[in-house]
Formats: sequence, structure tokens, C-alpha cells
Amino acid sequence: MTNDAAQHAAQPPGAGGDSALIRPVAVHRADADVGGSVALAHPAVVPAVFPRPAPFADSITMPPVAIAPRWPKFADAAFARQEPRWPARRRARRSTSRRAATWAGAVVGTTVLLACLIAAAASVVALTQSDRSAPAALGVMAGAVAFGVFAMGLLSVSARAYARILCSLLAVVLITTGWLMLTLAPALRQMNTVGLAEYRAFDELLGFGVLSLLAGIVLAVACVRWALQRAARRALARWSRLLGSAYGVALGISGLLVVFTLLFAGASSGPDTSVVEATIYLSATAMWAFVPGLILTYQGISASMGEGSSPFHLAPAAWLVAAWAAVLALGWWMMTRDVPVAAPMPLLHVLAAALPGLALVAIAAHASPLAGHPVRGLTWRQVTLAAAISMTVGVSLSLYVESLGSFSGVVLLLVHNGAFAGVQDSDGFFRAIRDSSDLLSRNEQFAANLIAASIFAPIVEEFGKGIAVRFLLRRDTTRAQAFVLGAAAGAAFAFLETMLYAVPTSAAGGAGSWGPTMLIRAGGLHVIGTAVVGLAWWYAVNGGRPRLAWLLFALVVLNHAAWNAFATVLDARIFGLDTLSSRMVDIIAYAVIAVVSAGYIVAIPTIARRLRRADAAPVSRELGALAPWLGDGGLPAAG
Repeated sequence: MTNDAAQHAAQPPGAGGDSALIRPVAVHRADADVGGSVALAHPAVVPAVFPRPAPFADSITMPPVAIAPRWPKFADAAFARQEPRWPARRRARRSTSRRAATWAGAVVGTTVLLACLIAAAASVVALTQSDRSAPAALGVMAGAVAFGVFAMGLLSVSARAYARILCSLLAVVLITTGWLMLTLAPALRQMNTVGLAEYRAFDELLGFGVLSLLAGIVLAVACVRWALQRAARRALARWSRLLGSAYGVALGISGLLVVFTLLFAGASSGPDTSVVEATIYLSATAMWAFVPGLILTYQGISASMGEGSSPFHLAPAAWLVAAWAAVLALGWWMMTRDVPVAAPMPLLHVLAAALPGLALVAIAAHASPLAGHPVRGLTWRQVTLAAAISMTVGVSLSLYVESLGSFSGVVLLLVHNGAFAGVQDSDGFFRAIRDSSDLLSRNEQFAANLIAASIFAPIVEEFGKGIAVRFLLRRDTTRAQAFVLGAAAGAAFAFLETMLYAVPTSAAGGAGSWGPTMLIRAGGLHVIGTAVVGLAWWYAVNGGRPRLAWLLFALVVLNHAAWNAFATVLDARIFGLDTLSSRMVDIIAYAVIAVVSAGYIVAIPTIARRLRRADAAPVSRELGALAPWLGDGGLPAAG
């Protein structure tokens, strides 16, 4: 017996709170390192008459420490061998085979669907030809529809999220095709071309156009309903950053190609275009691609790397307005000189187009043209992404739908005038469209422009600009934050539109028209309109008041339609305006625009303050519905 053992054996039973009938054991504490063991604080000895217990009994359970058995090494190895590892391998093999099946189904389904679309288009063209068999073309059409349904079913089973995205693209194709067939049907009925079955082409295009349009609308509604669900954003969250970054890089590359093309065309076009006009147009085209491309690339890569974003904060609007006035005065002076100065105009053009929108966004964020109290809870990533989405999705959607609507309106008006009666081929068809300004009367041209500007443009533009707010809404987004995000999206759209529309041309007065155009374009139509649309999205998604959301959207569309109708009437000089002098018409235009713009500027801080009072209650910061672009990037407190 050792000295320690003798010392403990000399103590009476129960002395020091220890029992003399237990022996020291190795105890594993719950917070100890793996494999480490410590002895009890007051070990006791066991008389020699007691045999040493078995290894598995060499441990006891004693709170608050967990005592683990000291297994022999061979027992550890034997126990480890008994652990079933085949389910993990089977799961890995099953996951690999499932991914392979998903990719195979996506590739096969996409290929079959494209082949069906091509076959359907070929059968429609065959139905318009007099030397082609109608039953055979209808049989090809029926087969294409059947295989197309099979392809969509295969895609839905193998890759559901990819199938929904492909369905959205298919909806756009079907709606476009149906609209064009309904537009071209009366034109083909009027033509007298050799080899064209006019009556059969009219009937078939009319029937298939209605079916295609209805199918596209049904698909579009289904895809939009799916995209509005939180599960859809979670399903697309893995790809959104990567696809956004790739799209930004593609925009930048396309911008470079366009810039180089314009430079080459300007160098070889001769003296028809002034140098200052060419430089301003070049800068406008470059900003169209570079600004959203840079934002999408930077924010997509930084969000993928897990980097946060700093809180959104703009300088007071008063400083931005002062800077805009200085830029406008300097550029106006340079453009009205005997020889306009071209070198500084690209930079001045960009600043004169961007600063008014930034000032209005600052007013919405501060609820005041001065410093005020900026809205909390927004980051630069959210605001810049709202601007980039508006400049890409909103502008592209607007250009596409408005161009389609204008084309259809011109074709139908030409049909009304019998302009296609003497057309013999496709060249004659497009020649009649190019000469529409000579073939249509003044009232017909005004009606076509009014429909395009007051019906198609307001609905499509407001939806396209405001969709950025929907992408960035979270569960804890407040009304004031949605209002600021919408203002940023509208300011980005206005910036790009001003950059393109304010390019001075000889038809608009040359270089001297730059200043008045920039002054008129500085109104807050797009900013306040999209800000209210962002508020409508909040009521539809977070507020649970869809009727109020539709009412706000309708008010914005009506306001935009009235603005465009006023501009169309002034441009056409109709309703007695042709009796007034040009100077009087300009005075009327500037007066109306000044009053309306002042109303917008007053309404923005008024609405922002009311929204802040409505959002005064504390808001929980649940991060479960974060938009895929945001990450968890250092979001400040909501307020």
C-alpha cells in the first residue's frame, strides 16, 4: 500500500465525506477533451479483499459529470466495426443517380420541347400555303402538341424548378406568337400573293392565335403565382447569385461590343452626325449596359462570398439638387455656344440624368429635403439591386411589349386602310409598314401613338419597374423600406430613359435642345410612381391587403397614362392646339410640368413620413424569407 493509500486507510469510515468502500475511478467530464479523464476529487481505497471490477464496471455515473467506460482498444475496434456504414454509401449512390436522372430528364425534355415548337411553327406556315395539305399540317400540329405535353411532364418530374422557369419562357413565346398571329391574320386575308391560301390562312391563324394566346396567359399566371411563393425563392436561391453575376458579366461584354461598334460606325459615317451628339449617345448606350452589369456582378460575387453590405445612407437632397443645378447650368452653357464643347458632355450628361433621381430617393429615405432621419434597415446591396433589376428587367420588358404593341397597331390600321391589297411578297409587306406615316392619316397616327403611350406603356413599365421590389421583399420589410426601394427602382429607370431620350438631335432642335429636355425629364413621375408600386407590393405580400394593392397600382397606372396622354396630345398638336404658336405650346407644357412635378416632390416626403408613423411599432427580424441576393450581410435594425 502506498503512502497515499495508507493515509486514507487510517481515516475512519465516512471521514471527509468519502466512503471507505469505494476505490478511485477514472471519470470523464462532459467538458473535457476527447479521450481525457480526471480522477475524483476525494478518492478512497477499497480493501484488498474486494476484487477489481470488470472494465465496464470501472465507471460510475455521477452528476454533474458523465462517466464513460474505459473500453479496451480491441473492444473499441470491434464496436466500431459493428457500426453500419452501408446506408451512407447507398445514399451517396442514390443522390448521384438522382442528379444524373435530373440532368438527363432536363436535357431530353428541353430538346423535345424545342423540336415540338419548331414543328408547330412549320405546320402553321404550311397551312398558309396553297400547295400544302391541310390534314397533314394539322396532324403534325397535333403530334407536336402531344409530344410537347409529354416533354413538360418529363421536366416537371425530373427538374421541377427548371420546368417552372422553362414554362415562364414558353408562356412568353406563346403569348407573342398568338398576338402576332392575330395581328397578321387580317393582313394575310387582304393580300393577293401567288401561293398564299388567303382564306385558310386567315381562319387558321385566327384560331391558333386565340389558342396560343390563351395557353400562354394560363401558363404565365401559373408561373407568376409560383414565383410569388416563398418556396420558389428558396428553390431558386442557389442559382440566383451565380446567374445574376453571369448576367452582369454578359451585360458588360455586350456593352463593350456595342460601344466599339458605335465608335467604328461613327468614324465611318461622315459628317452627318455632330461630334457632341455622337459622344452623348455613346455615353448613354454605355451606361445602359455598364451600370446594371457592374452592380449585378459585384453584388452577386460579394453575396456568394458571404460578405455583408453597409447600411444605406445618402447625402441630404438639398446638396444633390445644388449639384444638379450646377451641372445643368454648365452643360447648358456648353451646348448653346457657337461651337458646342463635346469633351466634358458625356460626364455632364450622366450626372444631369442621375442627380435628380438620387435627390428624390434621398427625400424618400430622409422624409425631408434636408438631413432628417434616414430610414433604417436597408443596405446598399438592396438599393443598388433594386436599381439594377429595374434597369434590366423593367426596361427590357417595356421595350419588348411596347414594340410589339406598336407593330400590331400599325398593321391593323394599315389593314383598315387597305394598304396590303396590292402586296405581292414579304418585301412589299414591310415596305407598307415603313411607309405607314404616309399611308395613315394624322388622326390615325395620333390614335396609334395614344394607345401605345397611354395603355401599353403605363401598365408594362410600372409592373416591370416594381417587380424589383417584389424580389427584395422580406418578412420584416417595413412600408417605409418598400417605399424607398421602389423609389430607387424608379430613379434607375428614369436615369436610363433620360440618358436615351435627351440625346440632342437636329430634328429636336440640335444641341440647344439638351438643356430644356434635361429640365423636363427631371420630374419625379417614375420615382413616385414606382415607390407607390413598391408600397402596393408590400400590401399584397406582407400586409395581407390585396385590394388596396390593386387600387394603388391602378392609381399609378392612371397617373402615368394621363402624363403620357398629355405629352402625346402636345406632340400631335390636336384638339385645337395647332392654332397656337409653338412658343405658347411650350409655355403650356412647361407650366403643367412644373405644377405636376412640384406636386410629386411634395408628395414624396409626405408619404414617407406617414409610412414611418405607421411602421412605428417594433418589427421582428425573421431571416427565413431573405431574398436570395441579400445573404445575411450585416443588416441593420429595421425602423
